[in-house]
Amino acid sequence: MKIWDMFRGQSPHKSKKPRVHESQENDSQRQIINNWMIPFGVVAGFAIAAFLWLNFIDLQLFGEGRSFVDVIFLSNPADVGNALGGVSEVLIAILGLVITVVAIVVQLASQRYTPKLVELFVADRINVGYFMLMVVTSMYSLLLVYSIKSDFLPFWGSVFLLTMTTLILGLLPPYFRYVFMFLTPGNIIRIIRKNANQGMQKVLSLKDPNADTHNLQKEVANAMEQISDISLSAVSQMDRNLALLSIRTLKDVMVDHLLIKRRMPRSWFRAQKEHFPAVSTEFLQGIYEARSWVEMKGFLDLELIFKQAINEMPDAVSAVANSTKMVGLYAIRLNDIPVLRSVIEFFNTFLRLSLNNRNPKALYNLFYQYRLLAEAVLEVDEELAEKIAFYFKYYGQIAQSYNVPMILITAAFDLSHMLRKAYDKDVPNIRNLITIFLEVDDNPATQSNEFDLRSVRKAQLNFASFLLSRGDNELVKLIFEDIKDEPRERMEAIRAEMMAVKDRKFWEVTDRGVDFFYLDDDQKRYLDVFYSRYMEPHFARQSVEAQKATA
Repeated sequence: MKIWDMFRGQSPHKSKKPRVHESQENDSQRQIINNWMIPFGVVAGFAIAAFLWLNFIDLQLFGEGRSFVDVIFLSNPADVGNALGGVSEVLIAILGLVITVVAIVVQLASQRYTPKLVELFVADRINVGYFMLMVVTSMYSLLLVYSIKSDFLPFWGSVFLLTMTTLILGLLPPYFRYVFMFLTPGNIIRIIRKNANQGMQKVLSLKDPNADTHNLQKEVANAMEQISDISLSAVSQMDRNLALLSIRTLKDVMVDHLLIKRRMPRSWFRAQKEHFPAVSTEFLQGIYEARSWVEMKGFLDLELIFKQAINEMPDAVSAVANSTKMVGLYAIRLNDIPVLRSVIEFFNTFLRLSLNNRNPKALYNLFYQYRLLAEAVLEVDEELAEKIAFYFKYYGQIAQSYNVPMILITAAFDLSHMLRKAYDKDVPNIRNLITIFLEVDDNPATQSNEFDLRSVRKAQLNFASFLLSRGDNELVKLIFEDIKDEPRERMEAIRAEMMAVKDRKFWEVTDRGVDFFYLDDDQKRYLDVFYSRYMEPHFARQSVEAQKATA
């Protein structure tokens, strides 16, 4: 199911199976015709046509009254025996050639993508079928040659060998094409995901709910490990497209499991230690209770990819963040709170890894995806969304203490966007969220950094103008009470700077495409209202009190 279908309200358990099945059958038939039958028909047809035409010409020129049937179908046993011996040698030579070529290309591909590619290749039915066809035909040709006598010609046996040899030679070009297409990274990943999905579907088909699912668990876990290996290899070799594709596929496997896990037997969720070698027994027990070993394995693999990509491939870091968010959105849709909590924990883990690495770009992208998730969490669990707001403040302040530039500002503006969504949804804990938002700059590192302090205040004033545009004077007072002790010179400078931003887009290329400090004309008008209604009377009172104190 596509994500947009899901979030339009379509049930994840309702699908048009007959139409999808019919479409898949039609696609499969077209692939067989285009990839196998047409190439075979062209090769074999050309060879047979050339054979018949040239023999017909020779018969007309040199046949001396012999019929076409005699020339084509009747032969001397001794001559046929000699010819069939050559056919046997040709078949064995072709078998050796195919094995050599395939072994080389598979080995090269497995070194580039994953060593487990060999397992996929030898398990493929077409590969096994073509090799069996060649081996059986080669053995049959040897036995047929042995059976030929001076006074006996196994006619139909010879015809069968001729047919099989033609079939093998005619299928050789499309088979080589199939091998090279099989070894393309996109096809490899597609096959791996298909294997993982089939493993999960087999669990659903078990008649005994208490049946041992260990082998099926191993099948799914191996598929996820293969995808992770491909992604890690792609990151190390700077293969951007393959890395992004494998990350998305790992997410798709997790989503496939989320969509059907409610129908899985209880034995399926008993995680095996072999799939989590580096975790404690208590951790495994927690996974079992949460019924989420597939999702947890996927997150741990994403974390491994994230660690390798953080210094080498920023796009892969963004893909990990986006994939984690998408799993969280599905968990929200399916009301799978344990998986949603795991998503939040791994977002926090990714933020910590990026902080330790002093990587502002990774943090910038993580906060954006995390905020999109938080806005969706507001609809199902306000308290959990409040915790996420706290994490924004916490990691923003840690980044400030680590001297990672712009991250505290990013956290403040993302919180401002989150608060707008919260206000529109009328969440009951909006005051708690605003309190967390106003505490973003409450640390010595921010107070000593003029640029960051002004930027955080701009985010708060941005939200204040939003509240005024909604006619809410009560919540605006919370912002005013937090800001009112700022020096007048600083607040006037902040106002002038916010009013001076004219362009919505920043003059450099940014991932989000919008200048944090931009206000449209309507917002600027309400910013003026905030200053005229709250700040300017407050400054006037301060001036009067200062004059009285001096007098």
